[in-house]
Amino acid sequence: MGTVPIGRKRLIHHAVAAVFICGLAGAASAQQTPGGQTEKPPETAPAQPPPSSSPVPTFAILGPSREIKLSENTWFRFGAQVQAWYRIAQDRIIQPDGSDGSYAMDFYCRRCRFFTTGSVVKNIYFNVLFEASNLGRADLTQPSTKSFVSPQILDAYGQVKFADFFWLSGGSILMPLTRNGLQPTTTYVSIDNANVDTTPILQGNSNVLRDLGFQANGFFVENHVEYRAGVFQGSRQASIATQTASHNAPRFVAMVSANLWDTETGYVNGGHYFGAKRVLGVMGNFDYQIFRKNAPPAPGTDKNAYFGISGAVFLNYPLSGSPSPKGGDEIVGLLQFGYYDGGLRLSPTGTPTNAGTYPAVLKQTNYLAEAGYYNHGARLSVFGKFEKRKISDDYPLAFRQAPPTGVSPSQTWIAFGLKYYIAPFNFMNFALQYERINSDDAPGTQQGGTNNITFQMQTLLY
Repeated sequence: MGTVPIGRKRLIHHAVAAVFICGLAGAASAQQTPGGQTEKPPETAPAQPPPSSSPVPTFAILGPSREIKLSENTWFRFGAQVQAWYRIAQDRIIQPDGSDGSYAMDFYCRRCRFFTTGSVVKNIYFNVLFEASNLGRADLTQPSTKSFVSPQILDAYGQVKFADFFWLSGGSILMPLTRNGLQPTTTYVSIDNANVDTTPILQGNSNVLRDLGFQANGFFVENHVEYRAGVFQGSRQASIATQTASHNAPRFVAMVSANLWDTETGYVNGGHYFGAKRVLGVMGNFDYQIFRKNAPPAPGTDKNAYFGISGAVFLNYPLSGSPSPKGGDEIVGLLQFGYYDGGLRLSPTGTPTNAGTYPAVLKQTNYLAEAGYYNHGARLSVFGKFEKRKISDDYPLAFRQAPPTGVSPSQTWIAFGLKYYIAPFNFMNFALQYERINSDDAPGTQQGGTNNITFQMQTLLY
């Protein structure tokens, strides 16, 4: 029997190692997080980005790189995230004696995720995110039961680079609807995304801010300016006598972002950078879809278009003045504005005159302001957040006070809290947040607001 050439031996060894590691990663995703201590990464190691500056899923994480590299342009990176929550939430139910509602307690996994990113050959990438969200949460529709819905695939797309100014992605993609909605769940300034981020998806036609479609994006001015433009499924109109369903145009979503200091080239970006980046920028977002000849009534009538716009100013400032690959103290801030109109129009008596393309998205204005401070030496951050959803006064007061089921009313959220990072650089943290929710249009006979307290334990490997 002839000997195996050295080059072929190396290829076999690489293939065996890759299969073995993938098997371990798959087994680990089915087990609970071990109780042992997290290995501390070298704090002096510089940040190692993936082999490309592409907008594949990257975010601020310091320490050694963790790619499994099979060749110059073929690599894989696996990740896991667990956000365990203990939440105490007040009911908005006035008691018989006139007092406010009591408190419900809930233990659940806000996000349990396993994900992988990689490059197939030069300039071709993929990303797959598998999630079980709100796992074990009390099911409010079924007393004494918990929600164990099946895990689902969120991100699942391929991406190819044709030039720095033109990348093309296809699959299930995070839509660029708002700045806060594009932040990674692992580096939020608070413990979760803003409530107003959900406004563009209140129609229920997307999957956790994601949808199926195609998106182009690219970079200009040495990566300081990025655009994204995508066409997505959105809502599909019903059939009528003269045509089958789904004859309407796709949903169009676009974004332009400009960074004055350091660049951001990730699929998600923002939140905390833990002193590793110096960021100042602005972002604008646009969202649009329209139904034509949609039933009812037969043979179908045109609906007012849905559209949304959002703008943001954001800051990540290392207090040392310069970003450091070893991390440092940081101040982070975000101001975000949004205006949305699903097209629903009512008469003064509350009768619909046009159902609109997205009737669950009432005409409204959204506001978000959040800020945080991270202390590297103490491994501690503090944060505060203000949000407001203002439904238009064009709708009658009675309608705003009691909108249809599934339609969000005017609300104000105020939250603040702190995080303590057990392992350096966000590999594990504990967080405690207080939140006040005010129902702005509530009549005097109803409870005007509620209080929530949430404790979070987050573990991350990426």
